[in-house]
Amino acid sequence: MKVIAINSTYRPKGSTTMLTRKALEGVASTGVEAEMIMLRDHDIRYCQNCLKCYRDVESELAPCTIDDDVTGILRKMLDADGLIFASPVHNGFLTGLMTAFYERAVWRVCKPTGELAGLKGVPAPRSTKVRAIATIASAGGMPEKLAKLCNDGTKFIRENMPMSFNGHYVGEIYAGADLVRMPASDQDWQRLYFLRRVSDRQLRMAYDLGVKMGQTLNRGRLKPDRVLGGFTAAMAKLYMKTVRLYNVVGEKEGGDEARASVSPPEPTRPRASTTPRRSRTP
Repeated sequence: MKVIAINSTYRPKGSTTMLTRKALEGVASTGVEAEMIMLRDHDIRYCQNCLKCYRDVESELAPCTIDDDVTGILRKMLDADGLIFASPVHNGFLTGLMTAFYERAVWRVCKPTGELAGLKGVPAPRSTKVRAIATIASAGGMPEKLAKLCNDGTKFIRENMPMSFNGHYVGEIYAGADLVRMPASDQDWQRLYFLRRVSDRQLRMAYDLGVKMGQTLNRGRLKPDRVLGGFTAAMAKLYMKTVRLYNVVGEKEGGDEARASVSPPEPTRPRASTTPRRSRTP
């Protein structure tokens, strides 16, 4: 078995890399092979939205018009038993490198044959292999207790990567700003990133996450997650039945034909009788 870590940092010796290496040490301690892929070291170009991958619903890895390193990385990920997605926190989210990579990946590892609470055409994983998935996020100046204010990237990975790679989500760490000392002046606060250090506590967190992933793989019996976000399936189905989601191009907006094509039929009302009522006077 093997775990691949996808590291999207631009700094090969920074905090994200330190944490990812420690997590892979934890994976290796359980007897599972581990490897880190630094996206910065590869040729990864922007998606051109040609939809060649989207049109193919048969291949396990859909084709792409761009000839770069993405195909080789995706093949390794599909062969892997576990995936760790690691990124520094940039603007409260992931790095642009991770975002660009995922744009290139999504319709190559997914096909538009899925259904989510009645809505068809959503991404469905092409691969039937279930993989363990985890996330490592490394912040700049945000403390861990305020992670919810500056950590949309972890939520994005938690909700999208299990769907894309047929994954079982194992866990995550958010390494906030542990400081070498508290800022003593306004100038210190303006240079907060430079006071941040990866602590032994955070390295233990990363190691434990790797151990958890390795142990999960060794136990086997992984089941893919099906994420609906804040909706339950029943709520989503009710929403689909009662809300008009699409407008039909070419039809008069709000017209009867457009409405009938996307909305449930209105209940029929009894017609008014044309027969005069009989008098009930005795």
